[in-house]
This record gives sequence, structure tokens and C-alpha cells, in this order.
Amino acid sequence: MTRTALWLIGVFALIAAACVAFGAYFSSVTLVNAYRSAVESRFAVTAERLAGVVERAASLGIALPAQATLAGVLEREARIEPSLRSIDLVDERGVVVFSSDAGRIGASFERAPASTVRRTARNDLDAPIGQVVMRYDPQVLDAGGAALRADLWQVTWPALIGACCATIVVGLLLAMSLRRAARRAADPAHWPVAARSALAEADAAHAFLDDGTTDGGGTARKDGR
Repeated sequence: MTRTALWLIGVFALIAAACVAFGAYFSSVTLVNAYRSAVESRFAVTAERLAGVVERAASLGIALPAQATLAGVLEREARIEPSLRSIDLVDERGVVVFSSDAGRIGASFERAPASTVRRTARNDLDAPIGQVVMRYDPQVLDAGGAALRADLWQVTWPALIGACCATIVVGLLLAMSLRRAARRAADPAHWPVAARSALAEADAAHAFLDDGTTDGGGTARKDGR
């Protein structure tokens, strides 16, 4: 019984540790995704604001290539956020017209680039006239996510160890309690009064039956003589 109890305690301790570990893992995934969404949402706000500048200028009859002041605006916005590689303004043909990185001007832009946040600028007829593209460094986001995971696991390890220890302690206490209860159940001196009375009556009945059987056998032997 002791071996079985220890085996069960070990199994439950592993289950408790697994529950804490899985909970921490799913929490870290959720937290990192929320962090990434928050960062991209901040970029989306900047892209929305820049697209609004382009649309207002277009409504005044200023074509996209003629909006020369956008170069300074893009450079200023890019300096605010260090995780940005560049802010590009792409025309409807997919060519970079303005950029915070001067070396990218005139380059063809990918249709579905990774690690970007985009916002389309439209004219008064709701026709696309360009696109604001925020190119961010994925390593910066990965570093932030790794820092969040490290902080979470610093809290998780003590919780995991505590869950295992608590499970083992509770299991040992329950096993000891059950062992004491089994010992008391085997000792009639610890039984309730009603149970002891019933046991006494049963013993008396058995003794009476045994005496009756012995007498009957003795009588039978006398008759046989």
C-alpha cells in the first residue's frame, strides 16, 4: 500500500507540474501575440496619419510625386520609433516615391512584404493613389517577446516547484491519514459504541451456535453408545 501511495503521489505531482507548465506556455504565447499586436497597432496609427497627409494634399490637387515635404515628415516619424527600418511611400505602380531611407527611393516594392504595416491612401474618388508602408525590424519585436517570456518563466518556475511540493505534502498527509484510519478500522477498540455492541452480539451468537453444535455432537455420541 505504501508503494502504491508513493507512486500515486508522484503521478499527481507530475500532473500538477504539467498543468502549470502548459498554463505558462499558453500564457507566454498569448502575451507575445498581444505585444506584437500592440506594436503593430502603434505603427498602424502612424501609417494612418501619414496616409491622411497624402490624401489631404491630393484633395488640393497636389499629385503624389510633387509632395516633396513628405520626405522630411517620413524621416522625422522614423526617428521617433527605433524599431522601424524605414517608412516608404509607394505609388500605385509599386515604386517607392519617398522614403525615410533615401537609398530606397525608386526601388520596386514587394506586393506582400513581411514585417510591414501598410495603409492605402486614396483620392476623393476613392481610387488608390499610393501606400504608406512601415517596415519594422522583426528582431526587435522578437527581442521584446523573448524578454516577456523570460519574465513570465521567472514567475513560473517557483510556481511549478511550489505546486509539486504542495502536491507531495498533501499526498503524504492524506496517505498518513488513510493509514491511521485503516489501523483504527482494524482495531475494534476504536469503533463506535454501536459497532462494538453489534460485534459483541455477533460474537455471542457465534459462541451460542458453537456451544449448541458441541452439545448436539456429544449427545449424538452418547446415543450411539
